[in-house]
Amino acid sequence: MTGQPGADGGRRDTPLAAEVDLHDDTLESIPRPFWRTFRESFSAAFSGLARTIATQRNMKVHVVSAFMVLLVGMALELDLATRAALIFCAAAVWFAEILNTALEAFVDLHVRQYHRLAMLAKDAAAAGVLVLAAATVLIFAEVLRANLHQIVAQSDQVLRFAALGVPATGGVVYLLWGNRKGVTPWLALAASLGLLVPLALTAIDRLFTASAVGIILLARYARARYPGTMPRGAPVPPGALRAPPAPSSVRAGAPRG
Repeated sequence: MTGQPGADGGRRDTPLAAEVDLHDDTLESIPRPFWRTFRESFSAAFSGLARTIATQRNMKVHVVSAFMVLLVGMALELDLATRAALIFCAAAVWFAEILNTALEAFVDLHVRQYHRLAMLAKDAAAAGVLVLAAATVLIFAEVLRANLHQIVAQSDQVLRFAALGVPATGGVVYLLWGNRKGVTPWLALAASLGLLVPLALTAIDRLFTASAVGIILLARYARARYPGTMPRGAPVPPGALRAPPAPSSVRAGAPRG
């Protein structure tokens, strides 16, 4: 204990900080198991990925492009550096598109009318995706050029992959843009996986094969789980006043959502 001046000029005893019991029983009663927190965090992140695939047209294009890149990696015998570069480029484009979608949603949440700074933010984010996508195309073209001799030497395998890979890609396209419900999406899923089976038996890289299967399943899950439109906020209560429509000149210059 130590003494400090009191209000009456005398001294009173106050506890040292080290002697204060900071233990809180209420905090101990809140369960925080690591596995539950990790599971919920992973679930939220996976939902964000699936929702972006289901609602964003450009993300669907990136998914199809990644699937085609994986088919090439399955058919050709590429070195480790080339395989790592292809995987990293596809993942970087996905990451940029997801980040772009998050930024657009954040801007739409806080900016309810046309603003040039909102336009700048959205256009800059879209430009980042464009740069990464263009760089990925250049890298992919360089990979094909560097392995042109292998493509010519293994023309039979390349043609087999093309004959089965093109319709498999068509199945992925239908999963992303076709009907969400009914029998047809399940038929497209079965057809895509079925066409991938003979390719997997002769594939060079098993990791690329597993990733291609994962993309097919992810495309089906995303479209079945989430609608194809972005949410626009909470519904307006009945009788609530809506803001008057913006002038036609303002609407014409509004940034894309």
